[in-house]
Amino acid sequence: MSEPSEQKANVLILTATITPPPGARQLSRTDPNIRLNDYRKAFEFYLSCLANGTISGLIFADNSASDISTLHELARQYDALNKIEFISFEGLDYSPAYGRGYGEFKMLDYVMQHSRLIHDLPAQANIWKVTGRYILRNLADVIKTAPPYSDFYCNCRNIPIYWIDLYILCWNKDFYQHSINGIYESIKEDYIAGSSEVNFRKIIDEKKGSKYKIFKRFRTIPQLEGYRGSDNQIYEEKKVKLLIRTLANKLIPWIWI
Repeated sequence: MSEPSEQKANVLILTATITPPPGARQLSRTDPNIRLNDYRKAFEFYLSCLANGTISGLIFADNSASDISTLHELARQYDALNKIEFISFEGLDYSPAYGRGYGEFKMLDYVMQHSRLIHDLPAQANIWKVTGRYILRNLADVIKTAPPYSDFYCNCRNIPIYWIDLYILCWNKDFYQHSINGIYESIKEDYIAGSSEVNFRKIIDEKKGSKYKIFKRFRTIPQLEGYRGSDNQIYEEKKVKLLIRTLANKLIPWIWI
């Protein structure tokens, strides 16, 4: 197992909507029981990452105020309760037509404002966000190879469209406060403005030349496991696409696919 970065603390936020609202856009995986089981499996994996030192803190945040007692039971099996935090609240007070990105960034604002773990972090600590149903199997390597002095770390694509992956992001508190907090209205999805991934990419591109150190390409390609919410496809079945992206990242890193 690769050792985590020693320069900064690495706290992980797992975002969750266990019970999605009726009419959620482009969402096929809607059964709360199935989704809770996805979150449980992923949460157990990230608990192991906490136990082995890959991350220094773990926050599970659900904006549907659902029953997460099974996750509390899992957490109690680890001798690290002071490094685990649950944030559950009713945060679905918006039209589901706005898209999942809108709801997720609205949720992240709440977490950044209310989390005790984040409040106690040093200013430059890494705060990672992963969509909570996904297992990022090579999280240790993603953290280890992250730029040591970044304010914001993400993975952008230029082919086939300009896009930013939202399933994993990394920032520090100052960058979030001045560059992300409150932007959920700006990434609202519609047929004219496009998806949250496209809209957020535009916002990040506009930060060029700012005081912040922004890295827009991951040095290690994330290896995801789990079911995509939009179409129920399994990430593990996309091994050819992962191989192509990994090779391209090494051989032609200037082409972002």
